[in-house]
Amino acid sequence: MNKFFLDQHGCAKNQVDGEILITRLLEKGFSMVENPEEADVILINTCGFIESAKQESLESVFAARNQYPTKKIILCGCLAERYAEDFAEELASEVDAILGNGDLSLIDEILDNLLSDKTNTSIAKNSPIIKKAPQEGVCSQERKHLLGFPGSAYVKITEGCNNCCSFCAIPVIRGKLRSRTQEAIIQEIESLLSKGIFEINLIGQDLAAFGRDGVSVGKSNHPMYFEGKSPLSELLEKISNIKGKFWLRLLYIHPDHFPMDIIPIIQKDNRILPYFDIPFQSGSSEVLASMNRTGTTESYTELVKKLRSELEFSSIRTTFLCGFPGETDKQAKETETFVKNIEPDWSGCFPYSREEETVAYQLPKQVSTKKAEARAEKLVEIQTKITEERLKQHLEKKYDVLIEEIIDDVENDLGIALGRAWFQAPEVDGACIVTYDLDDKNALEKIQPGKVISAKVLGVTGVDVNTVFLN
Repeated sequence: MNKFFLDQHGCAKNQVDGEILITRLLEKGFSMVENPEEADVILINTCGFIESAKQESLESVFAARNQYPTKKIILCGCLAERYAEDFAEELASEVDAILGNGDLSLIDEILDNLLSDKTNTSIAKNSPIIKKAPQEGVCSQERKHLLGFPGSAYVKITEGCNNCCSFCAIPVIRGKLRSRTQEAIIQEIESLLSKGIFEINLIGQDLAAFGRDGVSVGKSNHPMYFEGKSPLSELLEKISNIKGKFWLRLLYIHPDHFPMDIIPIIQKDNRILPYFDIPFQSGSSEVLASMNRTGTTESYTELVKKLRSELEFSSIRTTFLCGFPGETDKQAKETETFVKNIEPDWSGCFPYSREEETVAYQLPKQVSTKKAEARAEKLVEIQTKITEERLKQHLEKKYDVLIEEIIDDVENDLGIALGRAWFQAPEVDGACIVTYDLDDKNALEKIQPGKVISAKVLGVTGVDVNTVFLN
């Protein structure tokens, strides 16, 4: 039996693609191994979004070829999609095949070619196989293996993006917006829940754009986006009809066209979490305009106020790009003020990455990397203090906690588990540190990865909350 190893990089959307690739190999009779040394085929599912991620992915390619010169290496993911033709020559001695992400089923043809009797030695010394397809539809299928922590899964509802923010390469890599049907999404959610998944994370480059295929978003036709009931609210209503206990988390909603009609649905169904990942990117209206955003500092502030007034205990995560071309010291300070004013529960702060084929790549007054990094570090410092204060609102409250990992302190007879409450998204936010008595049989039975337990918040340590297990 042939064996494969997956080296996974990138975002949650790329993770879903990785899970689909795993499934296709399993269906072809391959077995998955955790050590690349045991594998016949190594898949490197790359990220091509920003420079640091690209470098990390490429380093993985070089390391794999250096350590395993006779194994078949397949380059997958966004980096492969974006630079397939360039890599065919530049990485000819490093990879045996290059697979774009337009149609992941093409991995079947690659494997058939690589592992046929005619190619029983590495072909990387010649020319790698290239398989790419147009960016049409959304790659999806039942996944037999999930890469995240037990009990949680991502469900991709859109692919591509029509927002065309001037800094973003996603439309270049993954094309224009495409949405899955509501029926297909509901079917996938029900299937995951039937297999014991508790947390469903809806993902897409912009969930607000779901069902708006063919609508170009921009200043000239922005009002068109709000005509009628939003498709996202229609989807959430159908999800609300699903029976059972679960969490539904919405990740990545563009602030310029946030669908306000989802708020009443969230108010009625506490399974749909009032957790909003809204990438504001800047607190300067001038910089936002240069980013091709239609919103302003004022409109974004009002959005936060609206969400917190309608959903008192909502949790807001955001992202900021620091050092965008032309950003002045004054505008950077405006972003600092904006963060202090809206007090997001969580935020990621990153230096701007200059990406070819984006509008911002050609903009004048590029900010130095050193200055961009310093601005990001300052925002992280501000946000860390805000997060610590925001977490204190949970003190003495009881929450369901999805257990992810057990790290018992046996020497002190103390049980310790890591998990997340509703206000903590997977991988990007802090954790619930759950303590319990190792002599408590009830706790030992209930506290298992993928299970949901009840815990009380006793304290805050940095970005984590300290909790105790409740019987």
